[in-house]
Amino acid sequence: MGAGWIRARAPATIANLGPGFDVFVLAVRGPADEVAVRPATRDSLQVHGVEAAGIPSTFSGNTAGIAIEALRAATGISQALEIRVVKGIPPGRGLGSSAGSCAAAALAFLKAFPKSRDLGIAGVLRAAVEGEAAVSGRHFDNLAGALLGGFVILGSSEPLLLTREPVRPRIALAIAIPNFVLRTADMRKILPPVVPLRDAVSNVGHAAILALALARGDAALAGCCLEDRFAEPVRAPFLDGYAEARSAALKAGATGFGLCGSGSSVFAFAPNSDVAGSLADAMCDAFRSRGHAAIPLVTAVDNRVPSAGLLPPFGRRFSVLLGRGPPSISRSRPSEISSVVA
Repeated sequence: MGAGWIRARAPATIANLGPGFDVFVLAVRGPADEVAVRPATRDSLQVHGVEAAGIPSTFSGNTAGIAIEALRAATGISQALEIRVVKGIPPGRGLGSSAGSCAAAALAFLKAFPKSRDLGIAGVLRAAVEGEAAVSGRHFDNLAGALLGGFVILGSSEPLLLTREPVRPRIALAIAIPNFVLRTADMRKILPPVVPLRDAVSNVGHAAILALALARGDAALAGCCLEDRFAEPVRAPFLDGYAEARSAALKAGATGFGLCGSGSSVFAFAPNSDVAGSLADAMCDAFRSRGHAAIPLVTAVDNRVPSAGLLPPFGRRFSVLLGRGPPSISRSRPSEISSVVA
């Protein structure tokens, strides 16, 4: 790599997405983390940007540094690095803040060291997820969304099975970001160990239709399928203002409402950006009625592929399956690629 800074950017994400716990994730336009790297005589890391004072600024304690260390171990690259993390995704709000730093760091590493691209999507995910594992557990959803963009569905992590779809722009997103934090690790501890059969069936059915609705750009149908009978019912009581925000969103015309990840942010689907603006304001007013400041965000799914040009030339739709058999890539048409890797 050269002596100058090499930069990369990764978007915010909304994981879980109603009934899609640990399976569904959307990349979101707007908030993003940026990581810059350059060669150095010893490792160092600085954090700037949104709520930077509360984020670890050591190489071994920050998710960006941990992800890069894992990528070095996977590739045998030993170059010491100076890292600058510029936070645009607020931490502890359910918008994939730790994954955003991991993904941006991984993308910067891929740019700096072309040899590392031989890892492919699976190798990069498995290395970079070490940053996530250090703070919230070994979950691939937010990281996959931040690296691949669009709507990502994770069938499994071992073996890796995922598919990526763009979301039609007819679906707008309204998000309310309150000023209090809910830690993912804490919110996972309260999840029930057993799910009643009827609730499991409900989540599977709603998730299946939700995936189709997002691909079709049907905001009404997608909103109807956000019902979650597993995680959201036990997490909602820990989010002060949840009930008020939900009621306000539905009264203002939301087609559906849900938690962003494990919170504290909430989101709603809308048929257009004008309605989404009203929803975001209504949800923020609901939080303010409970004594919490909140920031509205009107946005849409980010269908760009952040890893484009750094990993195999996937189109807008593709699937990755890491299983048995010889490595192969088959194309059914230019916009679709299925990758089967040994």
